[in-house]
Amino acid sequence: MSEILREYLAVAERLAVAGGEVLLGYVPELAKVRTEFKGRPTELVTVADRAAEEVIVQGLLEAFPDHAILAEEGVLTPKGRASIEDAEHLWIVDPLDGTTNFVHGLNYFSVAVALAIRGEPVVGVVHAPAMGRTYTAARGCGAHCNDRPIHVTDTDQVAAALVSTGFSYNRSESGADDNTGRLAKALHAVRDLRRFGSAELDLCLTAEGSFDAYWELYLAPYDVAAGSVLVHEAGGQITDLVGGDDWLYGGQILASNGALHEAMMALVGGPP
Repeated sequence: MSEILREYLAVAERLAVAGGEVLLGYVPELAKVRTEFKGRPTELVTVADRAAEEVIVQGLLEAFPDHAILAEEGVLTPKGRASIEDAEHLWIVDPLDGTTNFVHGLNYFSVAVALAIRGEPVVGVVHAPAMGRTYTAARGCGAHCNDRPIHVTDTDQVAAALVSTGFSYNRSESGADDNTGRLAKALHAVRDLRRFGSAELDLCLTAEGSFDAYWELYLAPYDVAAGSVLVHEAGGQITDLVGGDDWLYGGQILASNGALHEAMMALVGGPP
């Protein structure tokens, strides 16, 4: 791994951990955390999201003033879009992936910080503060959890696979693909299926071999950018749901150990 990628990874990890500390500071009084809706009654945002994002984004602005930032909540940067158009270096930040879990006192939530260079994620950190896990990866250096190397499974039979998915906040809207058709097909073909509620952590669990595959629809770049680096560096494969490369901005993703990719595509693939 080049020295510059080492620098980027170190900063991403430091800031992800700092964001996690902010989130944990709210846990003792979750009942008092102010919760708002992002347009839908099922899609939450909290003061904790915004406080964590401010710490992370401020740190990135100080460390890399010439880099662009795409952060979910729009704290210190434009909401939902990059702070600098057409930048070669783009930091992609999700300060709290798994907000619903966080609000309900479940530990399955994470902070995700990724760096894309010329549109391709090359550095990814997913920090799960309540679980005591920090996943790190950079192009050419492999994937790690708490500094331990991780790898995808070698499972090559769908019937032996444990897979994961999720359900979008728009699932009740007219014309939306609620994922239940894909779920029904997979449920009868795989060993079992899980839905935990953090896309970034689902990607990490695919990278470390707990899951053999994961798919989901209607995702944003900050839901998948960091975890995708983990999957790639752990030996896995990522495409969109039609087998193409438009998974970062296309809103849909299929991640697998590689050996199961075609079989999972046959089960859950196709456009929304």
